[in-house]
Formats: sequence, C-alpha cells, structure tokens
Amino acid sequence: MPPAALAEIARSVEKITGAWRSTAPLAGGDIATVLRIDSERGQVVLKTHNAAPGGFFASEAAGLASLAERGVRVPAVVAAAENYLLLQFLSPGSDDYSAAGVMLGRLHRSAQAMYGAPADNYLATIWQPNGETASWPEFFLTRRIGFCVGRLRGVSPGEKERWNSFARAAEPLLAACPRPSWLHGDLWAGNMLMTAEGPVFIDPACYAGDALVDIAMTRLFGGFPQQFYEGYHSVLPVREHEAELIRIYQLYPLLVHALLFDAGYSRASGYYRRAAALRDGFL
Repeated sequence: MPPAALAEIARSVEKITGAWRSTAPLAGGDIATVLRIDSERGQVVLKTHNAAPGGFFASEAAGLASLAERGVRVPAVVAAAENYLLLQFLSPGSDDYSAAGVMLGRLHRSAQAMYGAPADNYLATIWQPNGETASWPEFFLTRRIGFCVGRLRGVSPGEKERWNSFARAAEPLLAACPRPSWLHGDLWAGNMLMTAEGPVFIDPACYAGDALVDIAMTRLFGGFPQQFYEGYHSVLPVREHEAELIRIYQLYPLLVHALLFDAGYSRASGYYRRAAALRDGFL
C-alpha cells in the first residue's frame, strides 16, 4: 500500500486505538496488507487493501460475525471501513488441530434452511454470488463453476462443452448432499491461527453449502495434519463418495485462483490446467 494511503488510514484508526507506538507486518496471503499495531490502547490487527472492491471489508466482518454466532472462535471486529478492517489481536499459542477439526465439525453439524446466503460476498477479491436456492447442484454448478468459467477470458467453445459435460456427470453426486451447512468458505492453512485461546478461523467467505466444500479446501494446498481430520470426524462421519466430492469441490478455488493469478484460460499454465485435469477425471 502506498505510504500516503496508509497514513490516511492511520489517522482514522488512531481515533480508535490512540497513537501508534510500533507496527509489524503479519502474514496476509496474496491479497491484503496486514499489520500488528502496538498502540496506546493495546495491540490490534489492521488489514488494508490498495484497491478493495466495494463492501470488501464489511463483507469479511459480516462473515466473522456469522461464524461467531455459530460458536466458531474468531477475532473480534473492532471497526470496519471501506478501506480497512481492524481486528482483535490474539497472541500465538500451541497447535491444537484436533480442536480445530471439532470446531469445524460442530459448525457443519448445524443445518441451514437453504443453500447460499442472504448477501453476496467475496472469495479473495473475486465477487461470490450467493443467491439462495433449495438445490445444491444448481447452486454449485451455476453460482460457483459456471460463474467462474464464464468470467475466464479465452475459454474455447470446446472447453465450455467439457464443463457442460462435467456438470451433467457431477449432478447425481452433488444431489446426495445431506443438508446445507454453514461454511467458512476459504479454509486453507493461512486462514487458521493457533492462539493462546485455541484455534481461530480468519478471512471467511461464508455461505451455506455441502460441508465437504471446507474439507476440500483444507486438502487443496498441502492439507492439514491428520489430527484435524480425526477431530472433524469425531463429530461428523466420513461420507459416501467423499473422495469424489472433494475433487469436485476443489474445482471452485482452483478456478478462482485462475481468475486471480492466471489472467484467463490463454495463460492457464497453472491453476486452470489443474482444474481441467480434475474435471476430466469425471468425463
């Protein structure tokens, strides 16, 4: 973030925190700038983005609140503005992946009325349409896979037909989803913290969907330790066709990463090719 923009945010945030004594960068993935601020009123975490889309930080704050309402440990929101999010700072603690798995399982165990969410939100900076429906295949295949494929530049008619064929093959598996579960929506290793208070989830992209969407994301970029999955399955059992569904649900974050980093199909040397390989396993 340019120094002038950060200075403007600092002037606004200091009205809440008091004067800053020091700042230190924290890991924030490839999307946001994250700072730990030591202020005269204590430590907080500041997230900023140089070109955040409209409602970006309000959407994240709403997601954190929705998880907290359902018993998930998250950092408290101190303030949310159009160009920043101010969060509670939580001191690091020892790893407890089993407890993290149990926490996710309990979140998923509580059924929702519909698939989707009352409001759209973001996965990273990609707009995520969440229009509610009673049909999980409709939701996932149109609002997730179809939405991403439609936004990728340069996808050939033949490629589009392969995605249509995949949708027809995947629909019977998707139709077996037992219930809409409230999801974190972006649960990779960077979005789970081990704190002195226990495991904490951050950076959600929440909506109601198949619980295995979150499990698929945990396994996409290296996976979590086995204790996490043991904790999760102490709450919810292993599902029929779980391995196939995990592969299906990994398509969406791969396509989002293609939108973010591959700049479309024509430069699909990475994420899109990985998604296409997964897709072709169902054809």
